[in-house]
Amino acid sequence: MDDNIKYRELFFEETDEHLESLNDDILRLEKEPDNRTLLDSIFRSAHTLKGMAATMGYETMATLTHKMENLFQQFKDGTLSISSETITLIFDCLDKLAEIVEGLRLKQDISEATIATLVQRLTDFDEATSQTESTVGGNPSQKEGQLSLSFINLSLSDEEIISQGIEQGYWAYGIAIRLEQECALKGPRVFLILDKLESYGEVIHSEPSPEILESGEFSGDFQLLFMSQEEPEKVTELILSNSDIEALVVEKMTNESLQDYKLKTSLESEELLVDQALESKKTMSSKLAQTTKVEANHSNQSIRVELAKLDSFMNLVSELVVYRTRLENLSSRYQTAEIKEPLDHVARITSELQDLVLKIRMQQVGIVMNRFPRVVRDLAKELDKEIELEIEGEDTELDRTVVSELSEPLIHLIRNSADHGIERPERRAELGKPKIGKIRLTASQQGNRVMISVSDDGKGLNPVLIKASAEKKGLEVEGLSEQEIMQLIFHPGFSTATEVTNVSGRGVGMDVVHSKINSLGGSIELTSEVDVGTTFAINLPLTLSIIQSLMVKVGQETFALPLGVIEKVIEIQPSEIVQVHQKEVYFYRGVATPVIRVNESLEIPEQLDNQHPHLIMVLLGKYYYALLVDELIGQQEIVIKKLGQELKTLTKYLGATILGNGDITLILDINTLCYESNGGIYV
Repeated sequence: MDDNIKYRELFFEETDEHLESLNDDILRLEKEPDNRTLLDSIFRSAHTLKGMAATMGYETMATLTHKMENLFQQFKDGTLSISSETITLIFDCLDKLAEIVEGLRLKQDISEATIATLVQRLTDFDEATSQTESTVGGNPSQKEGQLSLSFINLSLSDEEIISQGIEQGYWAYGIAIRLEQECALKGPRVFLILDKLESYGEVIHSEPSPEILESGEFSGDFQLLFMSQEEPEKVTELILSNSDIEALVVEKMTNESLQDYKLKTSLESEELLVDQALESKKTMSSKLAQTTKVEANHSNQSIRVELAKLDSFMNLVSELVVYRTRLENLSSRYQTAEIKEPLDHVARITSELQDLVLKIRMQQVGIVMNRFPRVVRDLAKELDKEIELEIEGEDTELDRTVVSELSEPLIHLIRNSADHGIERPERRAELGKPKIGKIRLTASQQGNRVMISVSDDGKGLNPVLIKASAEKKGLEVEGLSEQEIMQLIFHPGFSTATEVTNVSGRGVGMDVVHSKINSLGGSIELTSEVDVGTTFAINLPLTLSIIQSLMVKVGQETFALPLGVIEKVIEIQPSEIVQVHQKEVYFYRGVATPVIRVNESLEIPEQLDNQHPHLIMVLLGKYYYALLVDELIGQQEIVIKKLGQELKTLTKYLGATILGNGDITLILDINTLCYESNGGIYV
């Protein structure tokens, strides 16, 4: 991989981590303005972010981060108070930095104009407090330790090149450089220094070797032998145009002095210390503060893996599961004793490998959930409400594919709670509620499912208002129960808001939530009480790749049903299905349960004279549904394959799978079948 690409990827990974930690820490700082330890951590993180941007040559990003860093310095000095206004400004800066990083990922040109407004706002605070911009780290002249030149590993061929170069009119320079102790990216820093020097000459020799230098695995001191026709001042300027340099020695060399440097292990030289030179740089770069989250002795305990490689690994394991099933089918068919033992061994190893890859794919939901305190804070400001967010269970794990898709539905639910649920402080006081409204976001694992809930202690949903709004939109509401009426909020374009705001009221959002959860193989349940609050409970599978399924026959076709929402399978007589209000129902546990004839939903001819069909009892939220199928084949572990863009209109199917005999079988989407059978009311 090209070094520039490698360093870009490293930069983006580190930057994402720093921006995330800064968002979290700034939220804490607003609540704990006297927490000096927290403020120091924020300052170091911002300082590191600035240094990395300067290292990569992203001057616009470095400029904005530098200005923001000055604000933190004023907090530390006590010349500027931590207020809602300053915190909002910092969040605006972090949002802009995230936007810049995304642009850099796409290799877009980022101009200074994109940050002009924010820089002016930051400058206004500087001028208001009459503070000059702070330089970080202290005076380099106070740094301890003698910088020296000594070339121990210089080869005869290197000496010959230098000697010939001097005879041809080139200047030979012995260069000793000390990087700041807290430099976060030593390898990229050295790479940039060497790159600039080699634009004006040739680096003949380095100690340590170039490989060690660019890996970053050295103390911070390194030496170079450099041939160039440039003046010493130019060489010094080239090196000092980089940040993170604590001290520098540049010595013109002759053939005689080179021999002296070889013989000496230490040589005291005049050090060109970095002071005013660094302050005057337009990149506003300076020494970095190390904020590595993982201690050095643990650095070899984990590695970063590209998502594409992880997906390929998962696909290979999925294929292995398919062929394991085929081998098991063959073994059971031919009853070959010689095959059974090694096949059992292969099956066990495959299962262990499958469990391992599923664990590797797991990701904590906190990656998504921990973004929302900032969201709630901003919503509270915008809506002029007092709202507190409680998060619980953020260490619950889900397949990374599911986690990455959770952000959109959860943000809709939280915005809905903040806008429609939580009342203004004066109204809450009238109702005898605490003036601060509460939104709770929780996650927990239950077997092979994960439950996520978003609840609030706000005004709840009013079925009367929902019914009236539904009637205005021409929806059929006659005969619907109160719970069914509340489910109408998931209908596309439905809204009870009387005015459109920046937050909600446009009739989009809740149907998106249901559609997204449905596409993830999950379900969403709504409970609400007027003036008490509302809860949205989401039920999701742990993984979307390999699932347990129930294989059934409908007509002459075989289908797979996800086992997660199936409660029971009942063999019945056709006469047990009865008509109630012109709808077919089956009385399950004394409750009239809607019957869905799967063959009719899929437009498949039914089996003639089938006197022993089966009902698949499905629990979605609080409601049971009975799926009528012709035959029950049995339970089987299957690998889900997407249908692809060409078949995306087939909404009644989650995907397809390859059976042990090589046949391809479609996987039914139970949620969609129940939704369509229920007259378009979400369950």
